[in-house]
Amino acid sequence: MKVKDIVILVGGKGSRISRFTNKIPKPLIKIGSKPFLDQLILKLIKYNFNNIYLLCSYKKKIFFSKYHKKKIHNSLITCIDEGTQKGTAGALYKLRNKLKNNFILMNGDTYFDIDLNVIMKMNIINQIGVMALTYSKNLINNNKINRISLNKNETIEYTKNKSRLSNGGIYLFKKQIFEFIKNKEQSLENEVLNELINKKKIKGILFSEKIIDIGSYQNLKIIKKQYKLLKNKAFFLDRDGVLNKDNGYILNFSKFKFLSGVKKAIHYLNEKKFLVIILTNQAAVGKGLITEKKLKDIHLKMSKEINNYNEAKIDDIYYAPYYKHSRHIKYRNNSRDRKPNIGMFEKAIKKWNIDTKKSYFIGDKITDRLASKKASVRFYYKNKTSLYKQIKDIIK
Repeated sequence: MKVKDIVILVGGKGSRISRFTNKIPKPLIKIGSKPFLDQLILKLIKYNFNNIYLLCSYKKKIFFSKYHKKKIHNSLITCIDEGTQKGTAGALYKLRNKLKNNFILMNGDTYFDIDLNVIMKMNIINQIGVMALTYSKNLINNNKINRISLNKNETIEYTKNKSRLSNGGIYLFKKQIFEFIKNKEQSLENEVLNELINKKKIKGILFSEKIIDIGSYQNLKIIKKQYKLLKNKAFFLDRDGVLNKDNGYILNFSKFKFLSGVKKAIHYLNEKKFLVIILTNQAAVGKGLITEKKLKDIHLKMSKEINNYNEAKIDDIYYAPYYKHSRHIKYRNNSRDRKPNIGMFEKAIKKWNIDTKKSYFIGDKITDRLASKKASVRFYYKNKTSLYKQIKDIIK
């Protein structure tokens, strides 16, 4: 079952860093050039959630003004007023009639850079939820969920022994979690999860990634210096000659012939946490050989066929339909998008918060190389090996 909803808790006061939070909510503290929450959301939109719910309380008007009913990529953001602060569990009560199926819950002041697909695919038929766990060498007392272990069935249990397992603050829950949520101040960790762990109703999964937390002055200072940790890395790909055999204009999908290793390469990039973004000049539209609707249909079929290979996924596609002699004025104007210009790069970098220094582009033409250079993205010409082998050699 596809998980369609994610809930982010943003209602806390952030009293430990009051010098900042007296003026602005903790999730909206700027890290680099963007608020932390903006960058968190731009990490999440690749999962194509239908809904991103923000549970708001402290300085809630700021959240409503900035995010409510805003659509980013394929996800609609909805702000929910939890009223007076009710803790990490009580805040969820307002969503009891909106969340119909499994959903993800996370905090708006931390980022645990894990693949959410791993959690979303876990079997929880006999449980109510899954908790992401991390291993901390320096953990002395995780007082919100202390002394835990995983049994052979991946279920979390309390143990009398010292434990370095720590709650990562990301959860997958079934709708049934609301049977334990009350309309009052209530702690998710100390009350709800404590009860469910004792009932053996919570699975756990251990990740090696580190948690980014802005809840203390020390942590905030560190992440402000290392703000690029919150950025995405991307692998940009040209289409014709890189994904498919270049036999002139592709006017229908029956002429689209995948080159060797393309689907495997995209799946590999997904696993390596690269966004996969296609940048393609498509002057055939401007020349009147194909409509934009037909081009989008080709891209949809291309993406679906790639997805049939181990759920490999293209994250975004940008195309430049422009031709300077087009009969249609709209296809003559925006030539900035057409490579060797960098309009498509600029749009993708802004939308996805991309770190260009950790990103790459593979193309097959001089216009691709020139655009990549202008955008400060490392460029490689498509070679004669399979795309999978070439990419694996590049990022090994």
